[in-house]
Amino acid sequence: MKSKLLTALALVGVLLLTVQCSTLNEFNRIEKGASPISYQTLDNYFVRNDVECKKLQKLIFDNENDFHAYFGEAATMGSNGMPTEVNWKTQYVMAVVLPETDRSTTVTPIKVSQNGVSVILYYQVKRGSRNSYTMVPFTAVALDKPASAQQQEFYFIEK
Repeated sequence: MKSKLLTALALVGVLLLTVQCSTLNEFNRIEKGASPISYQTLDNYFVRNDVECKKLQKLIFDNENDFHAYFGEAATMGSNGMPTEVNWKTQYVMAVVLPETDRSTTVTPIKVSQNGVSVILYYQVKRGSRNSYTMVPFTAVALDKPASAQQQEFYFIEK
């Protein structure tokens, strides 16, 4: 009985490893043939306090209403200080939202690449010291919508 259970568990483990390896191989193929594309980092936004942020979220927004249900605008003093504008007719947004934290944390887009219908956002997370307050770290980028109405695949890679 015990040996059958161990055999079954080993088989399940091998199957999971095989699926993960094939997924990694597929992603490596997509990543290898990807070319950098232009993007615009969205500045002067914040995650609204009525949005629950308990886990890492990888989001795609193709309209202003959905975006503003998640993010608020935060005009600041300085050179421009206004939130980056998104032209929702020609652009969409990819965003990475980390869980709420009391550590000083920045999320920075490194690059965006595309291979056919696959779009890959590479980003970096830097964590600092503890604060007396909490924050919801995130990054968001605006990208040009594809010329055709094809279904796209999105990948988010932390570097």
